[in-house]
Amino acid sequence: MTTLEVPAQFARSGGGFDSLPAAEGRWAPGTLSGPAIAGLLAQVLDTEFGEGLVGTRWHCDMFRMVRSGHLDVRTRLVRSGRRIRVAEAEIIQNDKTVVRAAVTFYHRAPQPDGVVWSDPHVPAPPPPEAPRLAMAGGSGDYVSSDTPEHWATAERKRVWTRGWRVLDGEETTPFARAAMVSDCTNLVTGMGTGGVETINGDVSMAIARAPRGDEIGLEADQFVIVDGISISSASMFDRDGRFGVCTVTGVATGSAVHGPTSS
Repeated sequence: MTTLEVPAQFARSGGGFDSLPAAEGRWAPGTLSGPAIAGLLAQVLDTEFGEGLVGTRWHCDMFRMVRSGHLDVRTRLVRSGRRIRVAEAEIIQNDKTVVRAAVTFYHRAPQPDGVVWSDPHVPAPPPPEAPRLAMAGGSGDYVSSDTPEHWATAERKRVWTRGWRVLDGEETTPFARAAMVSDCTNLVTGMGTGGVETINGDVSMAIARAPRGDEIGLEADQFVIVDGISISSASMFDRDGRFGVCTVTGVATGSAVHGPTSS
């Protein structure tokens, strides 16, 4: 498997971070994408608090647009016990909190012997030569994200990503890479014949293990929208199968975006 050289999204600057062009989003000029924001906070929390533990639950509230430029990140250890550790982080811009995230880490435990039901369907990854950001609709093949006319449909969507990086000159942790991809949940669930017509204000991710390698996929599971308020979920997978579930809530924007909101 070939690891791609994908542009980093942030660089360390003093006690904070400066955004790089790859972090730019498409919702509004001069703002950052959800995957970039999620990846930065997950990377900081994982490297500061996650050594030797399994990052399992991730939640990120994005209640203000994050402007490109300099960001400060503030972290806090909430609890560290025999089974569980919880930590929080927030992005500060102009002395205001604009994004808040929390992660739950678990200590590993013996594998149980019992058998329970799980969905036998496993999302299909693309062939190795697929683009680093590819999407598929229904039972169709994966195509480049630069060809939205092939997947702006009412069919079930899958997205496949490769090699996303958070910080320039630093290795992205598997947990942080998964958190970045989790923010694409709104893309695979909310993309329809009119484009992406909702914007998510949060994202939650629950994973049983870290992704293996730098390839991660998402497949839509559910999408419900009532009075312009949406909830949706997607399964997270890699070439070894399913490993997580992502959920988002959102609100209709009134103007659709006809392509990915991430780099």
